[in-house]
Amino acid sequence: MNEPDNAHLLDDLLTDFAALVDTDTLVGNADAFLNEASGLVRYIYSTGHIPSPADPFKGRTTEPEPDPDLFYTMFWRMFDRTPASMVQSFAIPLRRIIAQKIFKHCGEGVIFHHNVLFSKGSNISIGDWSLINRYVMLDDRADINIGSFVMVAAGVTIETHTHPFDDFSVPIAYGGRSGLPVSVGSNSVVGYNTVLMAGVQIGYRCIIGANSVVTRDVPDYTVVGGVPAKPIKQYLPPESGDVWTPADGRPEGV
Repeated sequence: MNEPDNAHLLDDLLTDFAALVDTDTLVGNADAFLNEASGLVRYIYSTGHIPSPADPFKGRTTEPEPDPDLFYTMFWRMFDRTPASMVQSFAIPLRRIIAQKIFKHCGEGVIFHHNVLFSKGSNISIGDWSLINRYVMLDDRADINIGSFVMVAAGVTIETHTHPFDDFSVPIAYGGRSGLPVSVGSNSVVGYNTVLMAGVQIGYRCIIGANSVVTRDVPDYTVVGGVPAKPIKQYLPPESGDVWTPADGRPEGV
């Protein structure tokens, strides 16, 4: 396939696809069409330009959103669809390198497992030695600040935007979006399949139980769980003896 002109690339591919479906001739031509469509990926890799659709949620926003670096975001997602993404000794450092390019801040030793998604990347800050497990969604329409030595378990979703519903002149979906930043304090654990809703602030050394939906701020040294999440207990460090803090850095041997 010749490298296509970007102005016509998507329209030509979609026109061809519509014709194949309308004439019920996709059967027998599917492989040829997918080979043609792969030219879109070759075009993106060679030029760094990604054709983007219009924002379907245009409307009120509380603050402007910076332009994301779509090429590196797409490369991250494409890499995670290759067998090499399962070779952790290679894939984890590779994702960290990309994160240091895309994110507002990515600290030392951060671990990203496969299929971590984010909306923009440029609104994310992650401290040293934190772990973001597989199938995590970081909706960074507004800022997401994750401290150091934080564990974010598989399947977690962090939301930072809401859709206003008080404008009755338009459908809710077209009423725009409002961004509310989320933060997770250092040395905290966000359990499996948890949802952190927009605007939530998680304190230092908190534990969020699996499958929780957090709608309110969580104070330091607090365990919460449930839907919506409620305090289960608060625990404090001992008055005497050794107490590690993130300022001490990564403990020896771990």
